[in-house]
Order: sequence, then structure tokens, then C-alpha cells
Amino acid sequence: MAELPNDTGSLWFRLDLVDREAPSRGAVPAVKEDGRAPSGRLLASVSLEYLDRRDGERWPVVRLPVLYVAADSARALLAGLSDLLQGNAPGFAWQSGEDAAVGLQIGAPEGAASAPQAALQVEVGLDLSLFLSEAAGAPRRPASELALFRFAASRQAVVAFAGAVRGEAEVLLAR
Repeated sequence: MAELPNDTGSLWFRLDLVDREAPSRGAVPAVKEDGRAPSGRLLASVSLEYLDRRDGERWPVVRLPVLYVAADSARALLAGLSDLLQGNAPGFAWQSGEDAAVGLQIGAPEGAASAPQAALQVEVGLDLSLFLSEAAGAPRRPASELALFRFAASRQAVVAFAGAVRGEAEVLLAR
């Protein structure tokens, strides 16, 4: 699991890339040039958690149960993180897919020094409308039930997050 804590360790963004969607039963998938069957989207879960210092446990503020991430979208996240951390871009913005259930933006705060030790600003956007339509039977209204969280994170924490995302994604994308 890839976790990105804020600079005080009290708030955590978590992205779990857990599996690759399989073709439906009975369907005969077309074979790729390398002889393998094509794989579907990545199955993921995202949450924003807080640390309760009273019991030392992390508890969810918001958790989306199942998120479908296209392979190209996962590759775009890896590329954005890589460009940011290699100094090729001051920041990046990423969406989980066409439905944009999750958005992530990381970069230097406006007017901040670009020193390697400077904290980065993280913005996590969660569109709850898909979840609410499935769980509560509410009509699907994209971008109408949004939650935005903004926090500072150390560059070291972003590096660890990027490494964890890369590790999970590479395994799943190779399938």
C-alpha cells in the first residue's frame, strides 16, 4: 500500500493498488502479440485517514471502496511523480480516470523555495457521487459531492509514496 502522510504525521492519504480486473467469465479475450491475454483496469482503494493519538490507531475520515484505474492512468501517475521528484516539473495533477473519482495534485506551494528539503503541498480530491449512488441509491451527479483535502508533506514522504505506488503498479501492469 502506498501511504502519504502529512508533515505532522496526523493525516494520511492511502492508495492501494490491489489487483487487475479479469475478463468476464465465458468471454474469450483477444490474445496480445506476446501471447498473453489482455488485462483490464487496476482495482484500487483510496482513503484519507487520521492518527488518533489516544489509541495510536489510524482511522478513516473518508474511504472509497472500489476504484477502477485504467492502466494508462496508473502510468500517468507514475510519470507525474517521477517528473516532480526528478525536478523536471514543479508539480503535477492526476485523476484516477474519466470519472475522476480521485484527484491528486502535488507540488511546491506558491512562492515557496524549491529547495530539496522544502515541504510539498498535497491536494487530494475525492468525488463521493459514485459511491453515494451505489451505496445510498442517490442519483449519480459527478463533481457534485466533492471532498478536498490539502496538507503539507515532506519530500521524503512523497519519495516513499512514489516508490510504493511504483512497486504495486509495476507488478499489476506486468500481468
